[in-house]
Amino acid sequence: MLAHLFKKAVKRFPKQTAIVYDQLQISYQELDSKVERLSAGLSSLGITQGNCIAVVLPNCPEFVFSFYAIAQLNAIILPLNHLFKEEELSYCIEDSQAKAIITDYKRLEICTRAIAKLNREIEIIVVDRVASQTHFFYDLVTKVSTSATSQSDTVFGGNFLYQYSSGSTGKPKRVCRTQDNLYHEAKNFAQTTQITPNDKILCAVPLYHSHGLGNCLLAATCNGATLVILEPVLQKDGTPVEVPFVFRRPRILSLIKTEKITIFPGVPYIFNTMAETPADQSVDLSSLRLCFSAGNFLSEEIFDKFLARFNLPIRQLYGCTEAGAIAINSEIYPVPTRTSVGFPLKNVEIKIIDEAENELPDGMIGEIVIKSLSLTSGYANQPELNQQAFKNSYFLTGDIGKKDHTGRLYVTGRKKLLIDTGGRKVDSLEIEEILMKHPKIQEAVVVGVKGEYAGELIKAVLVKKPQEPCEYSEIISFCKTQMAEFKIPKIIEFRPEIPKSPLGKILRKELV
Repeated sequence: MLAHLFKKAVKRFPKQTAIVYDQLQISYQELDSKVERLSAGLSSLGITQGNCIAVVLPNCPEFVFSFYAIAQLNAIILPLNHLFKEEELSYCIEDSQAKAIITDYKRLEICTRAIAKLNREIEIIVVDRVASQTHFFYDLVTKVSTSATSQSDTVFGGNFLYQYSSGSTGKPKRVCRTQDNLYHEAKNFAQTTQITPNDKILCAVPLYHSHGLGNCLLAATCNGATLVILEPVLQKDGTPVEVPFVFRRPRILSLIKTEKITIFPGVPYIFNTMAETPADQSVDLSSLRLCFSAGNFLSEEIFDKFLARFNLPIRQLYGCTEAGAIAINSEIYPVPTRTSVGFPLKNVEIKIIDEAENELPDGMIGEIVIKSLSLTSGYANQPELNQQAFKNSYFLTGDIGKKDHTGRLYVTGRKKLLIDTGGRKVDSLEIEEILMKHPKIQEAVVVGVKGEYAGELIKAVLVKKPQEPCEYSEIISFCKTQMAEFKIPKIIEFRPEIPKSPLGKILRKELV
C-alpha cells in the first residue's frame, strides 16, 4: 500500500532531505513527524476512514503533509485547482461529499462562499494564518498526541484519491483511485526511470494534477529522493500571486544549478519558455539527467529549440488522470523518435484497437487502450460511461495513436473534445454549457485553436439571440464570474449561425 511505501522511505533515509521549499529544508524524519501529528489533528476533528478532504492549495509543503496524513487515516484526498472559481469549487465539494477543506488565507473567502450554499457543515483548515471560524493547520500539527493515529499496518482497499477529469458529458467526472493504484503507479514509474535517493525532482507543475502528483510528489517521496518545490511569487503583504511562467524562468534556472536538480518534469509551454532563454545568458543544467514533458503533444519545434539551447533532449511522457503515467520515451538517443511517447512503463500494457475493438497490427492507427494495476476501477456514479470506457480490464482512453514495429507508441490525436491551454485540460462542452446560461446567447460552440507558441487558445463562436445586442466585454465579464481564468475564451467570434452538417452535427473544423 502507498502508506507503506512512504514509511519504508522514511525508515531507510530518515536524515535525507525530503522537501526543499525556498529556504526551508525538511528531512524524511521531520516529514513523517508532521504527517503523524497532522493525521492525529485531523482525527480530532472527526475525520475518519472513508471521509473526503478537499485540498485547495498551490504547490507547498502543506500539500505533501496533507496527502500522507490523509493516507494515514485511510481517508480520501480531493486535490482541487486553486484557481477554481466559486461554482467549480462548490460542484466538486458537493459531488465528492467532502467533510473538510484545507486551503490558504488567499482562498478562504471563495471556499467559504462555495460551501455556504451546501446544507451541511464542512470544516475549513487554513495553512498560513489564524482566521475566525476556521482551524489553523499548525495548531492541528502541534497540539495533538500522535499515539492513537498510526494505521500503517492496516490494509485498506477503499478509495484514497478523487480527481476530476473533463470529458464528453460537459461535466467533470470524478475519478476514484485507491492507495494500491498509486502504489503501483509509483513503483512502475520508479522502475522505468530508475529513480534513486540521489535524485532531486523539481516540481514546477501543479501537485493537484496527475502529472505533478504522480511524477513529482510520488516519484520523490516513495523513493527517498528530494522534492524541490518552486515557491510562489509573494506580494509585499505575503500573499501569493500568479505570474506568467516567463517571470519564473530565472528562478527555475537558479534552482536547477544550486539544488543540482536531476529530474525536471514539465509541459510543452514550460519547455518552450525555457528554450527562449536569451543566448547571452549563462546557464548550468549539467546536473539534469531527465527532462520529460506531459499534458499535451510536444512539438518537434519545441524539442529542437530546447535541444539547441541546452544540448538536452526532452522525453515525451504519456499519461492520464485515470492511471497516471503510462509510457515514456527513455531511449538513450531520442532525437530520431522525438515524436514518440516511447514504450509502456514497467507493468503497463498498451494496445491499439479499431472501432470493433479488435487489436490492430503495428503501424495502423486506432484507439489507445491500456491495462495497469495503477488504473482506476471507474468513474463515480457513471455506470453507462464505465461500461463504455472500461472493458476486460482495459481502459479505452479516447486517444488515437499507433505503434511502430518495435512497440514504440505514437499519439496522433484524440476523440475527446479537450483543449490544452498552457498545460491545463479544458472541456469545450463544459465552457459551452456555461456560455449558454448568458441571457443574450442562443448558441455557443467552443474549440481549440493553435497558439503562437505551444498548446491551444480557447475560442468561443457565439450566435446572439434575435434583437439582443451583445458585446465582447459582456461575455468576458460573465465568464470571469463563472469559471477559472484559464478556462475563459481568449477569442470570441460572433456569427449569424453555426455551420452544421445535413444531419445537424456541428462542423467544428470550420470554426478553427
